[in-house]
Amino acid sequence: MPDAVSSITVFTPRYWEFLNEDEPPEEDLAEEFHEASKFHRVTMGRETNGRRLQADPELSRSAAIGARELPHLPRIPLPAIDTEREGGDHPALIRNASCRDFTTEALPVEQLGRALWLSYGAYPKHESAAPPARRPVASGGALYPLELYLLADVSGTGRKGLYHYNIHDHVLEEVHDEVGEERIRRMGAQPDLLASAPAIVLINGLFWRSRFKYRLRGYRFALMEAGAVIQQLTLAAQSLGWGAVPFAGLFDDQVEELCEIDGVDHSFLNAVLLGRPR
Repeated sequence: MPDAVSSITVFTPRYWEFLNEDEPPEEDLAEEFHEASKFHRVTMGRETNGRRLQADPELSRSAAIGARELPHLPRIPLPAIDTEREGGDHPALIRNASCRDFTTEALPVEQLGRALWLSYGAYPKHESAAPPARRPVASGGALYPLELYLLADVSGTGRKGLYHYNIHDHVLEEVHDEVGEERIRRMGAQPDLLASAPAIVLINGLFWRSRFKYRLRGYRFALMEAGAVIQQLTLAAQSLGWGAVPFAGLFDDQVEELCEIDGVDHSFLNAVLLGRPR
């Protein structure tokens, strides 16, 4: 079904319609992988295995290093980095540690809008310019397959609502005027953290935008782009004096139901929790 964005009609077909096929292919590896890798309340326990770190000292040591070393190869030393000076010279490029302890203070809607614009907004804004507008992140083919949704109190009423970020008009479109705390807590693991975050940015992928051109590779491009948006958003939050934590421990079906998306062609990818550090 088409929907209007500004004066431009935007269609959201399934990607296979661009392949001149009447039906989707019987085997879609990207779709099968995406579905198999979703978190659900009843399956999350078997999809994660944190206990193995404690049971396997060698795995724990390797995971703590988080980098590969090739000592058998010749080495060329690089000039030493003065971390204190570099941090002062390039504060916007050095991300703070993740924050998981927020105050209850709502974030100003003006600053929320700025954070969204800095992470995935359209710029520069020209009234006569047609999409695709430039964005703060690189995108395969400039196809921009992501959509951002904001779960926050933007009205000052103390009630959190869910809003879609319309990047071309730089407005929030109201999906739900109120989302109760209990529903937020049920959305994923660590319910106390979810409920305490003053704002949650949900990053969803509209995969056909990449896949009609890049097929299976287009799915990977969407994931890469989501990572770039997370980095932009956490750095934007830092510049505003906020804390932030990327948070993927959400139940896909709960997020997709809340956002009123189908979970197949348009599906949840990741989230970032925002707030003022306690």
